[in-house]
Amino acid sequence: MPSHKNAAAEAAALSVPAKAYSYRFFLSVCFLVMISYLLMLHSSASGVFVLVLLNLLFCADVMFKNAWRDLERFRVTLSVLACVCVLAAFCYGLSKTFFLSPLAGAVPDLYIALSCVVVLYLWTGLRAARSKERTKVFIKKLDDFLPKSGRLMQGRREMMAFARELKEGDILRVKAGERVPCEGEIIKGDTAIDESLITGNMLPAAKTLGSRVYAGTLNKRAEIMVKVKKGLSESVIAGIINAIKNSERRRCIRKDPLDKYALWLLLLASVLGVAGYLYFYWAGDYRRPLHTVGIFLLIMGLSCPLSFFFCAVFPAWFVRLGARRRQIVLQELGALDALAEADAVFFDKTGTLTYGELRVASVHSSDAKTKKELLECLASAEQLVDGPFASAVNIYAQEHKIATRKLLCFDVLPGLGVKALSGKSTLLAGRPQWLREQGVPVPEQSFGDQSIICGAKNGKYLGYVLLDDKLRPGAVEMVRALKEMGKEVILMSGDNEASVAAIAQEAGIEKFNFGVLPQTKAEILGNFSALGKKAVMVGDGFNDITALLRAEAGVVFSSGKNVYNNWVDVIIKRSDLGSIKDLFSINQKLSARVRGNVLLCLLCNLVLLGVVLFAPAAAIDGWYWVPAGILGGVLVVFLNSARLLNVK
Repeated sequence: MPSHKNAAAEAAALSVPAKAYSYRFFLSVCFLVMISYLLMLHSSASGVFVLVLLNLLFCADVMFKNAWRDLERFRVTLSVLACVCVLAAFCYGLSKTFFLSPLAGAVPDLYIALSCVVVLYLWTGLRAARSKERTKVFIKKLDDFLPKSGRLMQGRREMMAFARELKEGDILRVKAGERVPCEGEIIKGDTAIDESLITGNMLPAAKTLGSRVYAGTLNKRAEIMVKVKKGLSESVIAGIINAIKNSERRRCIRKDPLDKYALWLLLLASVLGVAGYLYFYWAGDYRRPLHTVGIFLLIMGLSCPLSFFFCAVFPAWFVRLGARRRQIVLQELGALDALAEADAVFFDKTGTLTYGELRVASVHSSDAKTKKELLECLASAEQLVDGPFASAVNIYAQEHKIATRKLLCFDVLPGLGVKALSGKSTLLAGRPQWLREQGVPVPEQSFGDQSIICGAKNGKYLGYVLLDDKLRPGAVEMVRALKEMGKEVILMSGDNEASVAAIAQEAGIEKFNFGVLPQTKAEILGNFSALGKKAVMVGDGFNDITALLRAEAGVVFSSGKNVYNNWVDVIIKRSDLGSIKDLFSINQKLSARVRGNVLLCLLCNLVLLGVVLFAPAAAIDGWYWVPAGILGGVLVVFLNSARLLNVK
């Protein structure tokens, strides 16, 4: 694991703003066009040299600074390789332009190759800088999740106050339909609060005297009085947002995939350069050793072919396109390597392992006749209600063609149930305790933490239906495959123990954590990382974002329209969990294609060097031979990378 000093140095290396790369890139392109135009017109070599020198002074300074910074840390990167190539090509061209006795080497100069390397390096840096800065555009949207104000009580007087100004000990009134402005505890009233933003639980949580409430959660049922325990800046939701805003440094220090090949390419070029120097020295005029240095400079000047810059870029383009066809958005390709190297994969429950939507699991009534009456009662009462319970009942009614009755009126009590009037019948659908409060004789029965809806018609108890959240297709097979790869699978959720344990058992997961808040999820991953192990987090919601950012890589099941998706590495828009296994396959094919591209790049460059060094001088005296050979290598790499369009 890199030290804080090295991490800071890595961040500094990528701290050059996109704007600095942008104007250098466009200026360098202009220089390249002018140099090409002058060479085509066979203009003065001195004029071409001046343009090349200006290109290096005003455009390539970023490349030299990054290379020097890498050398100070004893690292050979793409920046170092590019600088060696550019300086060698410049010295070769200098001798061909001004020396009375030019150094050895058949081609007139390497000005086009030099200029193209500068342009492509700046283009690569521009892409990386823009990717890093893109997150800043979305940061201002995060504040929409924070409550803006609250009803502050001062004796019997009520006044509106900014949520950020509320402090510990303040008394707040929170009406139904309003968001809780700060974290605290209820000192008066009972209600149901939607905490899905924090816990991920789709069902409203029942709150009574002394219950804890979280900032940003929605009061759905009745007015309550809350005593502030923590200010907004110390709340769970503020911690989530701060984690997102501070995630930029963690994301920006990922290395260029070509850096690991740069050292070997430079070593190979050095060996070939020395070998070429010795061969032509002994085969030619051994009394002119300095003259043969031109061969060494020629080989080193072509040591960073243009196709090398595209060895990872082209595969990245095509693999993203291929993955999108499989409804997988690869925002950070480094996440694929992190997933392959991970020791454990952590999963959220609701919306990740499961659909995140309740469905009717079973219907319980005294007989078949009562069963039909129960379903008609529930479907009629819930037909106009918006919520997870109502959606489950309505979907079940449509699938089983249950007829619904026209309602005269209905009243929704969030977290409790629905009371509706249809003709002369009074329909009730809700929790068992609430039906008992309405005078319905509901049998005493232990349902544990299961989600149920009881039905009653004109005071007569009809039965109940059990609801559950089903596993996504392929969950069991995916867990088994991860275990076969030697990876530990752990489930984390803010739901209750019974619900989490049931899903874990069904999916084949032995280790699970229940009732955990977003910050706790991040702490669990942090502790796992402190043990020297790598972990990947798979989630689906805003409440998972701190864990997603703490992990080596973050994968979400999402529609792709949520603001937090900008900070995750992989977005999956499919409903089946087989997509997790697909990520391993995609990574293997991508890595193989990059390695193949590097090999093809080397082979093409060796062919070009062979032609330049051994072909008759009269046959390659045109300035266009080297650029043509370089572009040929780029074409080969492009065609090889295009095979990733059909990635499976």
